[in-house]
Amino acid sequence: MESHDVPDREILFDIRADVERLFNRHMDAPRLWYPHEQIPWGEGEDFQTSPWSPDQYVTSEGVRSSIYVNLLTEDNLPYYTTTILGHAPKDHPIREWSYQWTAEENRHAMVMRDWVNISRCIDPVVLEDGRRIQMTSGEYPEPETFSDLISYVAFQERATQIAHRNTASKLPKEDRVGRNVLGLVAGDETKHYMFYRDLVGAALLIDPSTIVQSLERQIERFAMPGTGIPRFTRHAVRIAREGIYGLQQFLEDVVEPMVDSWKISALEGLNGEAEKARERLFASLDTLRASVARAAERAAGVAGAPA
Repeated sequence: MESHDVPDREILFDIRADVERLFNRHMDAPRLWYPHEQIPWGEGEDFQTSPWSPDQYVTSEGVRSSIYVNLLTEDNLPYYTTTILGHAPKDHPIREWSYQWTAEENRHAMVMRDWVNISRCIDPVVLEDGRRIQMTSGEYPEPETFSDLISYVAFQERATQIAHRNTASKLPKEDRVGRNVLGLVAGDETKHYMFYRDLVGAALLIDPSTIVQSLERQIERFAMPGTGIPRFTRHAVRIAREGIYGLQQFLEDVVEPMVDSWKISALEGLNGEAEKARERLFASLDTLRASVARAAERAAGVAGAPA
């Protein structure tokens, strides 16, 4: 960890103007929506007199898993805020960004839970039990350095945007409220992703060797937030099978377009360790492509098998 310390301090100092620029860009195009205005409160029913049952909202288990995991991930926001602030000096503009980001992310959990309870799309008891376990376990990603942090969050925000967007597309067509709610959340995540994507791009101009090594580490180790959620692996498998988010989406919708946008293959002036990291990064992409291809072949074989 010591080897990352000096470059990280230098990046934090040199990137101040870029953080301020990107934060101002974010604030110049505000998304001012209110959670309470998105919910048809008059359609709600008392859970005491009308207990929850799955037939009240007909959808697949994969969609229910996606709503559950995405909502509990939004609930876990305070831990992510703590992580970001742990890498931000008190007088650094990244702190002001983090406060704004926290305020915007917090309303995602608010509006999603309101929609879930009104629509009855998932069991509120299971949801609350999962929230309690998730929040008391305190499990969350802990990048070692500021460079690792912004690299991870760039991928994470893009992945979260994709997950919310794809979940919305799988909701029943008659659930216009749910589609609108998840659309609003995905729209916020798009702006957050753009902030971190462009912040990483700015950091690449400051210290490409340090950032390339951070990107390689994050691609190699990346996991969606939510690993502390009860039965997370089971839910993740259902979500992937539904085509909402899995290895294919991580490769094709997250990593490949972001690596292309940063022009990683064309970077010059990398030191020896960074050159090796770049080679490993592209080797990881080849491995991911092979895994996605094998999964597609297996799925095609299952689909074509006789009943």
